[in-house]
Amino acid sequence: MILVGILAFALFFLLSLFVTQSTVKVVQFITGINNWEYTVKEQTVVYYSDKTEMGRLGYKKEYSHDYPVFLQQAVVAVEDRRFYQHNGLDSRGIGRALWNNIKTGSKSEGGSTITQQLARTLFLSQEKTYSRKIKEVFIAAAIEDKYSKEGILNLYLNEIYMGRGCSGMQCAAQSYFGKDVMDLNEAEITLLVGMIQAPEYYVPESNMEVLKKRQVVVLEVLVEQGIITHEEAQAIAIRDVYFQPAASYSDQHPYYMAYLNEQLKELVGVKRLYQGGLKIYTTIDHSMQDAAEKSVTQNVTSFNYRGIGAKDAALISIDPQNGAIRAMVGGSNFKVNQLNMAVLPRQPGSAIKPLYYAAAINEDIITPNAVLNNKSRDFGGYSPTNYGSDSPNKVTVNEALVRSYNVASVEVLNQLGIDTACRYLQNLGISLEDGDKSLALALGGMEKGISPLQMASAFGVFPAQGWFYSCYTINSIVDENERVVYSPENNKNRVIDARTAELMDEILKNVVRNGTAANARISISSGGKTGTTSDSRDLWYIGYTIDLVTAVWVGNSDGSAVSGYSAFGGTAAAPIWRDYMNSLLYKGATYTPQAEIEIEEEQTSEEGSDSDDDSKPEETTPEDKVPDDEAVEESSPDPNTPGEEASPEGIEYQQPTPPQDDIITEMSGE
Repeated sequence: MILVGILAFALFFLLSLFVTQSTVKVVQFITGINNWEYTVKEQTVVYYSDKTEMGRLGYKKEYSHDYPVFLQQAVVAVEDRRFYQHNGLDSRGIGRALWNNIKTGSKSEGGSTITQQLARTLFLSQEKTYSRKIKEVFIAAAIEDKYSKEGILNLYLNEIYMGRGCSGMQCAAQSYFGKDVMDLNEAEITLLVGMIQAPEYYVPESNMEVLKKRQVVVLEVLVEQGIITHEEAQAIAIRDVYFQPAASYSDQHPYYMAYLNEQLKELVGVKRLYQGGLKIYTTIDHSMQDAAEKSVTQNVTSFNYRGIGAKDAALISIDPQNGAIRAMVGGSNFKVNQLNMAVLPRQPGSAIKPLYYAAAINEDIITPNAVLNNKSRDFGGYSPTNYGSDSPNKVTVNEALVRSYNVASVEVLNQLGIDTACRYLQNLGISLEDGDKSLALALGGMEKGISPLQMASAFGVFPAQGWFYSCYTINSIVDENERVVYSPENNKNRVIDARTAELMDEILKNVVRNGTAANARISISSGGKTGTTSDSRDLWYIGYTIDLVTAVWVGNSDGSAVSGYSAFGGTAAAPIWRDYMNSLLYKGATYTPQAEIEIEEEQTSEEGSDSDDDSKPEETTPEDKVPDDEAVEESSPDPNTPGEEASPEGIEYQQPTPPQDDIITEMSGE
């Protein structure tokens, strides 16, 4: 099959060679080169939502009108020794490549001339296919007719990729040696010429020995072609050369920029992105992004003396009214850890509870004032427990979520049904695995988990009156001709009724007023939910106001447990949210003024006052105690045990019929 492909390519090559030699003007017209003029494109520019510049992506370019003669000679000698004799296509070189490919049974050798490499760099991809090679032949012929050899070589030296994000030798000279290209010595030039073949392989920081061997190959070619003598080559080879360290990632907001970079590769392709000339208008709010980074960095720095053994934290904010990402912080120090924890799945712990509580309310299975059985018991092989022996046996739905009681929460999920719960979660943008379909899901037990980005999006349904908006971060992409080449689709879906959203909003505000999220109190009305997984590996707080939903995660990216007496979602993650929101309020960065909340100093719930431990918010928990909100069990029961929907009437426990007290009932008078 490979032989057939190679022979087919040879046939097409001979045909294209005939065409390009006899009808060059036609080739120029077909390829569009006759109307094309070379321009130096700026890097792709990224803008904040207010259209001020955030940063730049793609290859750095520094155009030079002239290059050292020795550099020009070395490039031609190594890359295309017959450059000045052929018309863009070197039949000898291609014949040699064809023969070698036939012998090896591969397409590893291309025989491309400098002009063909330029055609590929400017107009085509880097994939090794015969169709691309044929296009390359036609474009190269058109370029040869349009430009002089000197002009083609100058374009090549300005466009060739040289590693470190550099296009062209001028940029490479500055990046690797801190010099203008005209000031390079012979040793530096031969090293750069050697890197052309594979700049991401011949990396001086990690592969200097291999790069020096490549330099020797370049010097041997120059000696062979009579450009330098053997003695000169030896002197160049032993000359000391100092490489500048690679510049650190200096763009603002590195976690977000890396995330955006991956998004853009999917939308416009690597080649178009890196060649530059695009304008990317994002949804990121400058003030919010700065405040988010400051809050994460300052809090992580203070963890040690606050008794929190966590090295990493992430924060992401989304506008619940449209899904626009307003701020993203994937960690506290990009130089130390490049993992963007804002988009990586983690175990959600109790932070997942509002999502299926909302589903149960929406399905008319529970109401906020309904009474739940909170007594420790077996659910067909799954036996969750509450922290402390004095947890009340009966609690209202509101109290169960405010205090985050585990058994009552499993009761809610069991009554709702696993399949129904999973359907709601998927409609909220949560990715699920087959192993997630068990009652352990009630306490956040999942195979992979949920990312802060997904969590923030899902919580958006509460302030958005039940509407779920798919998150996005790019408002538009505009090319160098000011044409819009991309704009997002308005993707929204009603997941819960407006009434359900209103009821859940009130419960989650109670979590802040009277529950585990007391550390998240700010001067305006807000709702939220804490969460802490087993061994405190993942600490969460997801908080929101009417115009902003923010998920905060704290932990260690390597999955190790967070040690310390304050390793809870309410004491580690909630303060990050609070500091962030207070900064926005001070700057006036929130959109809609809201009424101030009344902070209740004492519990009004009869059940909540039965236990001193249960009535305390997270930050007052002693070192050796864990509130129910934080006692998360992640082990998954047998997926075949009850918890799946068994009949239209609901779930039947595989145990004796409970007494009337154990069935959900309405509290009279409330």
